[in-house]
Amino acid sequence: MDSSRILVALQEQARWRERHERLGDRLRSVRARKRFLQRELDEVRRRVARLEEALSETAGRTSRDVPIASAERIR
Repeated sequence: MDSSRILVALQEQARWRERHERLGDRLRSVRARKRFLQRELDEVRRRVARLEEALSETAGRTSRDVPIASAERIR
């Protein structure tokens, strides 16, 4: 094999390795964002459920008159 071809192949290999590392970093970043947003969504669902419960208590509803919790409707 020609030495210039070997050099080109090594450079190409280094570029693919760098690309792979960048993609791995991006994937970790996206997964971290997804975990954060999932926690935020869970917190909002808990708040909605608490508010619906408080509303039903103040309206004097019985347990069978309470609508399905919003968290259940969303899923």
